[in-house]
Amino acid sequence: MRICNYVILALLIAVGPLSAQAQDDGPLPRVLIIGDSTYSSHTRDLQKLLKGKVEVVYAIWQPDEIVDTTTAIQLLDRHLARIDRNGNPVDEARWPGWDLIHFNCGLGDLIHHAPDMKTFRVLPIHVGGIRNTPEDQYAKNLDTLVKALKARAPEARLVWASTTPIRASATNVFEKGSEIAYNQIAAGVMKKHSVPTNDMYTFVKHLINMDKPAGFGADPFHFDKKPIHMPIVRVIEQMFQLPPMPETEEEKTSKQKTPKSDVRS
Repeated sequence: MRICNYVILALLIAVGPLSAQAQDDGPLPRVLIIGDSTYSSHTRDLQKLLKGKVEVVYAIWQPDEIVDTTTAIQLLDRHLARIDRNGNPVDEARWPGWDLIHFNCGLGDLIHHAPDMKTFRVLPIHVGGIRNTPEDQYAKNLDTLVKALKARAPEARLVWASTTPIRASATNVFEKGSEIAYNQIAAGVMKKHSVPTNDMYTFVKHLINMDKPAGFGADPFHFDKKPIHMPIVRVIEQMFQLPPMPETEEEKTSKQKTPKSDVRS
């Protein structure tokens, strides 16, 4: 089955543009990025590209935390900067306002771990590792997460990012292709809540060599060291009515390799 994808035009229609405030008239629009380590490094690219136009913030995660839907729900107040990185409450007067929240949880739900242990320990599939979040629980968690985001950040526009592709790896802690079914689940949840999807899956799939196994420790987070932040840039440009940046080589490559059947509104 094909993943139900949104194109950038659909994103614009679904959420509508937000007028960026004039830089000399007030604070810049604020964008919160919630996601795994894939988004941590690429947020820095966004911050450089959009400096002086939009303030981009990456949600706080501790090094030992698994970025999955369960943890995202538990730590949502910290992600929204209502609790600081040390777990201390932030005065309500200092809570930041968010204009756009771009979020994803998927790879952390798909990773396999040792069963029946109090602490989380990654374990390869062939030696008994079990998937972190079953499909039915993933759907429930996403539903809860979207409801919580809407309740705690009602002024923010939400955009879901589809989970990036998994390819074969010597680590064997992910099942190749398992993200496809989870993206379908996510698409259904987001449609129910009228949350548009930024199709990171298709962009990355046609940017990297899916037939080449990723190196140890690199699957699926580094994507052959290719930058993947431009689809997020395009969403931000559309929403805040920013002049579009020139098309990158990565965008051209992904577009050329993407069959028309992979994209539908």
